[in-house]
Amino acid sequence: MVLSDIRKQAREALSGKWQKGVLITLIYFAFELVLGYISGWVEKIPVLSFVVSIGVLVISIPITFGLIISFMKLKRGEEVKCYDFFTLGFSNFARSWKLAGNMLLKLWLPILLYVLAMVILGFSISFSIATAIIAQSSTAAVIISIVGIVLAIASFVYLFISTLSYALTYMIAYDNEAMEAKEVVEESRKLMTGNRGKYVLLQLSFIGWAILTVFTLYIGVLWLIPYMQVALICFYEALKENKTEE
Repeated sequence: MVLSDIRKQAREALSGKWQKGVLITLIYFAFELVLGYISGWVEKIPVLSFVVSIGVLVISIPITFGLIISFMKLKRGEEVKCYDFFTLGFSNFARSWKLAGNMLLKLWLPILLYVLAMVILGFSISFSIATAIIAQSSTAAVIISIVGIVLAIASFVYLFISTLSYALTYMIAYDNEAMEAKEVVEESRKLMTGNRGKYVLLQLSFIGWAILTVFTLYIGVLWLIPYMQVALICFYEALKENKTEE
């Protein structure tokens, strides 16, 4: 699999569809902006802020699912409106959460290790500061801090790599409506086995484009997001095709 070919396929798939891709992205960003404004407006009211935060979390999962479905439809030339990610997401509300729940079940160990590592990091830093002040011993403080930092980095890398295994979950779910959520998550893991590095490299290949958006006052992000999303869909379809051939 050549990543430049994947990006080329994405550009070809978006030919004549860039405007709709930009509109989908624009409406999604506007929606996220409204949610952010509401969250900021109520943050000084603890109870209300908590309720709003839960509400945002509850709807964010299906909205993300709907957004991916919208770009899959766009890429494949299927009929899709620029605001369909709302209806596509909420019509799959239960399914999107089942998928998310099964992913969390698969990731419970790396998540737990990461949380524990962050707790240890916080403790090690506090202990190091106290040791340096009370005992005037900088060597012990440095060693303890380094151990905490190493554990935090290692646990984060482990969590990140583990998460990559389920990056294709929503795409697979769209193509396999009859498949149970647990099976979808497992299928993503199978497809990504041996391909996680390529997935990361594909995303990193857009860094240059991301930097260029700075010179457009980030307006270019409206074109970059559809490009990246469709490229990831092309990546998924290539993996699926390779599996079928095998």
